Amino acid sequence: MLEDIYGHDLKQLVNFQRKIIDLCADALMVVNKEGRLIYINESFKELHGLGEEVLGEPVSNIIDNTRLNIVAQTGIAEHDCLQEIENHSFIVSRIPFYEDGNCIGAVGMIRFRHVDEIQKLTENIKELKNEIERLRKSKKASDEAEYTFSHIPGIAPAAREAKNKAMLAAPRNVTVLLRGESGVGKEVYSQSIHNFSQRCDSPFIHLNCSAIAEHLIESELFGYEEGAFTGARKGGRRGMFEQADKGTIFLDEIGDMPLAAQVKLLRVIQEGKVSRIGSEKITKVDVRIIAATNRNLEEMVKEKTFREDLFYRLNVIPIKLPALRHAVEEIPILAKRIWKRMSRKNGMFHKYLNSSALIALQEYPWPGNVRELQNFLERCMIMSRENDITAEIVNTVLQNGVACDLKQPEDTRELLPLAELVEKTELQAISRALSAANGNRSAAARRLGITRPLLYKKMIKYGLK
Repeated sequence: MLEDIYGHDLKQLVNFQRKIIDLCADALMVVNKEGRLIYINESFKELHGLGEEVLGEPVSNIIDNTRLNIVAQTGIAEHDCLQEIENHSFIVSRIPFYEDGNCIGAVGMIRFRHVDEIQKLTENIKELKNEIERLRKSKKASDEAEYTFSHIPGIAPAAREAKNKAMLAAPRNVTVLLRGESGVGKEVYSQSIHNFSQRCDSPFIHLNCSAIAEHLIESELFGYEEGAFTGARKGGRRGMFEQADKGTIFLDEIGDMPLAAQVKLLRVIQEGKVSRIGSEKITKVDVRIIAATNRNLEEMVKEKTFREDLFYRLNVIPIKLPALRHAVEEIPILAKRIWKRMSRKNGMFHKYLNSSALIALQEYPWPGNVRELQNFLERCMIMSRENDITAEIVNTVLQNGVACDLKQPEDTRELLPLAELVEKTELQAISRALSAANGNRSAAARRLGITRPLLYKKMIKYGLK
């Protein structure tokens, strides 16, 4: 019929089809394989108050919590999903389209026809989500994973790339290796991946491999039978792999795992089987592994301190998390979130960070990354005598380490004897290193360039034990 009207005028035919699409109540957007917008209809423009200028932009820059770019990459459709957009709830569908058997993009449809019915459905879904959340909170603390991808800003290019990779890997049952400096948020990523997977309602078990003595790590991971060794608990004990069955186990600081435990871990990955210390019984487990390290595993493989076969088993989906100094765009968002959380924790809602303070925070390199930023902000909140935290206050705390009196003029401060000044500086350095390493003494010693025994001796001297 269209050919009868327009003959072979393809341009007129395309324009006619576009007019029909623009008349749809559904807001439509189309992205290419890279997740960039290539088409939006009039309903979409009206809904978001946008125009043709957004074409060519990544869709994630336009809609924060979109998954359309992921659908374009995976080729897996998502039908009738609830999505919050600018504080409004919508039912959306994301459908990939193919050419010669290859996915070349995706269409997103935001449905807002029959608002009353959708609102009713939305309320029912919210009630179900709240019920699931209540059930989750009733679990033991060891089984909880509180963080989601909404806690990761993903604004800076390197951070956005890491977040997109993690979101792409999360729904798949693959091993993920998180790499990056201490304090960059590896645990936040691990929990977010778990909560974005089909295992989200199953246990999430966290083990810091460097925080457990070498002779205990095998019993922690694989469990033991009664009488397996002196001090073994009556009735034995389930290991973390058994506890994490059908869920996720997060092996933090995997580079510090002893070689003997690495051999057993490799068997679990290859065969999905564990055996407790002192037992010949084999138990099958279904566990997803997420590992993390701040060490150079490739060098460790060369030095024979980390098994090469285990490295390749863990390095299926490697994700590099950027240091905070390489993602300074994240700092204002993170600082505001941390400040809000610290305000609730300390009951100090009258203090706030102003815009100059946020700029000052971006100018500091943060060697301890997000963990150091968090500790610093809490120190500012508690020690500052001012309610309005300015750039001047931020810089004063950064320069002096301890904000004992932020309004005291520099020239009136007491001049300390050299020995006392050295001790004070040493105490601050050790406290800062321990804080940045989250209490991990081995990591703190490496940061300070001293041995662990020496660090322990100085901790006793300064009452930090």
